[in-house]
Amino acid sequence: MKVFGFLFIALFTFSCLSDIALEDEVRAKENQTQILAYFAGQNQSPSALADGGYYFVTKSNPSGELATKGDSLYVHYEFSNLATGKVLDSTNRATNSPYFLRYGNGNPVFVSLLTALREGEQATLVIPGTAQAFPDLPAYTPMKVKIKSYVVRTQDDLIREYITRNGYTVTDTQTDGLRYIRLQAGTGDIPAQGKVVKIKYTGRFLSSKAFDGNMARTDSLSVTIGGTQTVPGFQMGIEKMRLGEKAVIVFPSALGYGANGNSSIPGYTPLSFEIYVAKIE
Repeated sequence: MKVFGFLFIALFTFSCLSDIALEDEVRAKENQTQILAYFAGQNQSPSALADGGYYFVTKSNPSGELATKGDSLYVHYEFSNLATGKVLDSTNRATNSPYFLRYGNGNPVFVSLLTALREGEQATLVIPGTAQAFPDLPAYTPMKVKIKSYVVRTQDDLIREYITRNGYTVTDTQTDGLRYIRLQAGTGDIPAQGKVVKIKYTGRFLSSKAFDGNMARTDSLSVTIGGTQTVPGFQMGIEKMRLGEKAVIVFPSALGYGANGNSSIPGYTPLSFEIYVAKIE
């Protein structure tokens, strides 16, 4: 009896779960029919995505760049209810305020599409509905996403644009991507290994927004030459400087906080530091 009872419970449970799964399968097939009917009505032959969505490139740019992990992406979009055409959300193209994301850390609505889309292309994406309802988007209602503009910027692109925007002349470019920009020459020799350098600095994102620094304070930051207490790019920049020297260093995230970032700096973020060597001990 115990075995029979267990089998009954297991079969009953499996039956209930099967009903739920069957409902999802039915809805998924209905969504697929709706989505393909939409594209057929537009005389478009869409490509399928792994998540059940379909997309069609409405403006092609074969020479455009494909994004890779860590690139900065700027997207103008419009979300709408496929059934009613009701616009649910959109970016403001009039003020050029695109949606920003970093490839690899972004909104799942875009991630699968942007693996296939090239910079400068436009596309229509339709994704299946889910069991969750949203305002003006009932459960299991497909959503249409129009990509109206798409810009890809690598970290190197952002660094070059930052340097140009600020009118800097690069003193030295390293193969690892670090740029050294001398603003004011120093005196004496470059400090030897083990020396302690006291510096004033301001750390900035490439938007020019400051995130850290002590320029306005009376204290200084002590950095040991040859040490590892700071991120590599910051350390390498300081080790190029003499007493009294002032410089800007700009480097990619591989020399900074990497793919994970920290509490205040997102992953894949290139950084800039203005540094002044106040004292060498």
